[in-house]
Amino acid sequence: MPRLVDHDQRRAELGEAAIRVILREGLAGVTVRGVATEAGWSTGSLRHYFRNQRELQAYVVQATTDTLRRRVLPRLQRPRTQGSVVEQIATIVTEMLPLDAERREEYALWSAIVEWERQHPPEGGSVTWNDQRALYRQCIAALRGYEPTREPSQATRPHPDDQVELWAALLHTFVDGLAAQIMNTPGEVSADTTTQLLRSLLEAVPRAQPDQCAHQPRS
Repeated sequence: MPRLVDHDQRRAELGEAAIRVILREGLAGVTVRGVATEAGWSTGSLRHYFRNQRELQAYVVQATTDTLRRRVLPRLQRPRTQGSVVEQIATIVTEMLPLDAERREEYALWSAIVEWERQHPPEGGSVTWNDQRALYRQCIAALRGYEPTREPSQATRPHPDDQVELWAALLHTFVDGLAAQIMNTPGEVSADTTTQLLRSLLEAVPRAQPDQCAHQPRS
């Protein structure tokens, strides 16, 4: 009797092997031969699932995106009740910075996704960019005194308060630049310096007037 093959499981194994390749070599290392070798497969077996390198990389990018969401979202969504609003927001944003081995891995994976999107611009814009901007938009809205949105898709749309949009863009740019410095010039920007810089930026965000928040609800 022929052995049954769990194709979903085999694809998952391939995704895990490809992520290991990305961490060593970047997206350029994700070739049919390279991933087959990492997974202990023949190239012929791999081609049963992916006809060419582009199909393989597209699958790997989606698997990598799913992996990042599984790893990062629980940290971002962890309840935070200690400290001021600035301190609470700072701890959320810090999760996006490559300050330890786990987050440096995540940064490398994120960079691979960005490289794929640069090579193959997705319709509707970058998914990773939009996800990050939505996070920073929610952080700035909270600092401005708005109630958190109950509809996740709402955070991907421009906020009615222009100051939220402006400061979300500034925070997004700041975090990307700070993350690049941490990765590219290790030792020059310490964790303490990172925290101080981040809190300084967050403290500079102007607070909205109470009546302004009342007239611009988030649903």
